[in-house]
Amino acid sequence: MDDREAVFNHLIDEHLPMLRSVAYRITGNAADTDEAIQLALLSAWKKFDTFRGNAKMSSWVYRITVNASYDILRARERESRKLAAYATTPAVPENDSSDVERLEAAIAELPELYREAIVLGVLSDLDGRTAAERLGCSPNTLYQRIHKAKQLLRQTYREVQYE
Repeated sequence: MDDREAVFNHLIDEHLPMLRSVAYRITGNAADTDEAIQLALLSAWKKFDTFRGNAKMSSWVYRITVNASYDILRARERESRKLAAYATTPAVPENDSSDVERLEAAIAELPELYREAIVLGVLSDLDGRTAAERLGCSPNTLYQRIHKAKQLLRQTYREVQYE
């Protein structure tokens, strides 16, 4: 077994649960989570030689996983738009969905910067410092993004209430 393989085996053994958790929180389903993890690990394996060592390898792979998850979401959104063009009924969820589902939908509609802050800084099991490191920002910046995301979510809820 070469060094690269040993490093990846250790990385997967140690960090796969966290990678799966973050991918699931972004994608929202197990199939897309598995695809995101597979794409992220394959990408990291192929680009192993480009890892500069400025951060932990786990943080590097974590960021690749986040990007792969968002790529899947964007692809799903493009596909949804194509299908909606041919659909006879709107693809909007009914108003009888639970508060949790509405909150998840509102989080999914946030700009990527704020969605990442909420997912990693609030919904994950990471502490603030680690979440900020994974997002490539300072803890203070992370907390500012979380604050702004909460403001946007409150605004969304107010708009839904008055409709």
